[in-house]
Amino acid sequence: MKASGRTLTRWCLAMGLLTALGAEADPPPVNSAQGTKLHGSGRFENVNIPLNSIEVSAPPTGLVCDPPMAAMSGGRLVGVQICTGGNPPMPVRVLEGVGLVGTSFRAPFEGRSVKLTIDQVRCHVGITAPTFPCTDQNVADGKAFWEYRVTASTEDAAPQALCPTGSGFALAVPHAWSTGGELIPNYEYFTFACAPKDEGTSQPFFVGGGVIAKCIDWGYPPWNATSSQGVAREYHQLCTRMATADYCGEGRSNTLDGTPLKFMGPHDAIQLNAGNLPVTLEGYSLEAVWKVDDCGGVRPLCLSKKRWDTLPLEATCVNRKLLLAPRATRPCESMNLSAYASSTLLVSYSLFIDRSLVMFKDAANSYVTTTAVTVDESTIEGGSSVTGIHLDLDADGAADVTPFTPQRKEGPILSSKLPADIRARMGSLIKPLYRCASSTGRYLLTDDHQCERLAGFALQPLNGDQGIEGFVYSSVDVTSAGQRRPLKLWRSLVAPGVYATSTQAQPGFFLVRELGYLPAVGQLPARDL
Repeated sequence: MKASGRTLTRWCLAMGLLTALGAEADPPPVNSAQGTKLHGSGRFENVNIPLNSIEVSAPPTGLVCDPPMAAMSGGRLVGVQICTGGNPPMPVRVLEGVGLVGTSFRAPFEGRSVKLTIDQVRCHVGITAPTFPCTDQNVADGKAFWEYRVTASTEDAAPQALCPTGSGFALAVPHAWSTGGELIPNYEYFTFACAPKDEGTSQPFFVGGGVIAKCIDWGYPPWNATSSQGVAREYHQLCTRMATADYCGEGRSNTLDGTPLKFMGPHDAIQLNAGNLPVTLEGYSLEAVWKVDDCGGVRPLCLSKKRWDTLPLEATCVNRKLLLAPRATRPCESMNLSAYASSTLLVSYSLFIDRSLVMFKDAANSYVTTTAVTVDESTIEGGSSVTGIHLDLDADGAADVTPFTPQRKEGPILSSKLPADIRARMGSLIKPLYRCASSTGRYLLTDDHQCERLAGFALQPLNGDQGIEGFVYSSVDVTSAGQRRPLKLWRSLVAPGVYATSTQAQPGFFLVRELGYLPAVGQLPARDL
């Protein structure tokens, strides 16, 4: 879908609205798991639904009704029919909430169409408290929303759930979206935005679904009942770009599903330190200041860190030194936000969550797989090349003199320095990997804190990490279309006590077991526990 004649008009509207009204009030700072997709609906991610395609169930006996119409009012999806007859008479048939069960819509899809049928309706339970029951008054006031379990039917495949991850339910959201992640104001369309699911153990940890639903729960819906609709849409666009780490506003995510994030609006950010942004906040590090520009686009004013250090950058406007073309170089911590009090912006903080796991080998076919490395300044992190990577097994910041040479990057693992609250929230969804070494200079990376009970092997702590190299997912969704990357423990067929830890089989080694799963694009942690 393309927008026509919108650049100059949007510029004028944005400037007028921002000048007159300023920014919306800040929702409270929250900490949740963001994601990589806007809608989270898999194959149907880019489907925009015409409201005039509504098909409803037959009216009650004795009632004769005109063809149905549908409308969105904020987050409310409503079907309406003008009718005659009935006992008692029903001049208007209104379908909302559970009354929409059986209702379907048809949307353009891959040169044909997809039929979207509402099978179940329930009251939405949001990420942030408080949540409200779906009484008529709460729904009318915008305090509560209905959510829908939807089946998608096409000519070439069996009917399937619209929301393959998360709660399985979706919010109805007004307007349309481009394939590049741009919100296109159009009241003739809506989309179904899949909601996340609480996968936490001792504490909430919402994963799955899409960021549109999450941004609504975080307090940034693309509508507002009391002030400017334009500013509300801009904050929603800002939130979705931030949540997906879309640094260049081009529909390219630079994060993984389930990554913890802390963020806030300008008012809360200014109160942190008289407008000067602290470098760290409750264990999180300053990431970026995200702002809507005069033409409605979203890019960070500054970028202090990537959300995932070891992932290749998909952002085409960012170089390896995290300079955002064409913006001038300016560290985020040097900004004073007092001058931006009325601006539409968000400040994000994220964890140094990942480390690159690298496998090394020596001439005697011994292996060591570790995150304890040094990287040459000229090396671009995130790629597959191991040039410029060296062992640093004593963690002193200097490359070791060693017979081992780097073979391959296995991928990212979660850092051993994850804050305690994040570890508690993820609970059994993640598991530790232990660093073991022998007195004869052999190494082992395993999920067994007793080092496979091998004679002469013991945990090798570094800088107080208790010998924990990092964390991997304990399980993943075996039905997901995303990458599934199990890390495996291998044992030499000919050399006793020689092991290798890798995603790939090594010559002369046999598989002992799978240790867990590396975080990967399109994959969620522990979906099949």
